[in-house]
Amino acid sequence: MEPYRESSSPPVLQAYSDADFARDKLDHRSMTGGMLLLNGMAVIWGALKQGGVSLSTIEAEFVASSEVAREMLGLRGMLSDIGIETDAPLVLHVDNQSMLGQIAGEAS
Repeated sequence: MEPYRESSSPPVLQAYSDADFARDKLDHRSMTGGMLLLNGMAVIWGALKQGGVSLSTIEAEFVASSEVAREMLGLRGMLSDIGIETDAPLVLHVDNQSMLGQIAGEAS
């Protein structure tokens, strides 16, 4: 592992989110998974059961991406608090196959 070196370029913050629709067969709640990367290194990751019942795969994906985006904003704020500015755009990678299917006219 390389030691930390200050860089003149701003850090890059990106994240991945995914959802597993109605994973729990007892209460039909979906799962959210996500991972946040700072300059390509995972700094936050996790999976949790969503708070409510999603009615479609698309809705479960929206909930998951919303949760991960909220974590990204929190991490950017924390970095700002310690003097590390992240002016680069935040990039959120989302599994959007269900949305693409909806646009193409397939059932979700």
